[in-house]
Amino acid sequence: MNFILCIGSGLSGLGKGYGMENLIFTFNAIAPLFFLMVLGYVLVNYTRLADRALCKKANALVFNVFLPCMLFKNVSQSNISEQVPVKLCVFAAGSLLVLFVLLCLFVPRIIRKENQQGVVIQAIFRSNYVIFGVAVVENMYGAEHTVTAAVLSAILVPMYNFLAVLALSMFGEKREHDWGKIIRNILKNPLILASLLGIFCSLLHVKLPTAVKTTVADLAKLATPIAFLILGGDMDFSKVKGNLKLAGGVLFVKLVALPALMIPILVLMGYRDSELLAAALAYQTPVAVSSYIMAQQAGADDQLAGQLVVFSSALSIVTLFVTIFLLREMGMLA
Repeated sequence: MNFILCIGSGLSGLGKGYGMENLIFTFNAIAPLFFLMVLGYVLVNYTRLADRALCKKANALVFNVFLPCMLFKNVSQSNISEQVPVKLCVFAAGSLLVLFVLLCLFVPRIIRKENQQGVVIQAIFRSNYVIFGVAVVENMYGAEHTVTAAVLSAILVPMYNFLAVLALSMFGEKREHDWGKIIRNILKNPLILASLLGIFCSLLHVKLPTAVKTTVADLAKLATPIAFLILGGDMDFSKVKGNLKLAGGVLFVKLVALPALMIPILVLMGYRDSELLAAALAYQTPVAVSSYIMAQQAGADDQLAGQLVVFSSALSIVTLFVTIFLLREMGMLA
């Protein structure tokens, strides 16, 4: 009931002065990410300065160096024992497992083509959270408030990877059956290792030498701009054909219906500001780029997987803008 009253009071203020102020604030938080994606697309498709081969190499650099440095810096420089909301982390992991089970039960009944079932399942639950989550929170609240998003990344990213393999194994012709190898690869994920190392340094109050700390901080600053440049450069609209009705339905569930269900629950649980935003982004960020590669390796419908990545990356800018604007209007994001 309180949430409904908040919505009413928030929407009633849309025409007031602070409505325009929130609109500008939200634009300034989201627009830079959109501009970086557009710039990446232009550089790859309309100049000789970059191509897809460069994007592939740069993507490996971001995944193995820049993002781990960003996660390590954000986590290690925070007070883990006081700042990490354990209940929120448990809720995020638990809700992901529940969502995965429900998708495995219902998607095969709706999607008849077997090679599309696993693709749809992973598209709905698997998000590009490690890039969007920390970036959006940092844009709005600063690096000192990204610890929740960073820790959620350490929890959700391995779960996304493992459950994606599971979905494509159960609903497709998965080529990789060595589960020991799969688990080892997940445990060796540089994002997980960096987050765990950051937690270790935070709990033990480890002080890095100034030169090392500065180097890590400089590398961390490169993560967001380069990641979004690559995301834009990897977009290939020439492959966006067919499956439009199916893709539209999947993205409606992922970017609209799922957040509309989960965000009120988070609000009723009492979360606000950076914690609420970090948790909400787990349910509204676009489909992970790697889902296309995994679908291709699994012999699933990789064209559909690619279309879902492209469309969700573009549309998420709009849906995130609307979500953040409405939550600010309702006073739930400062």
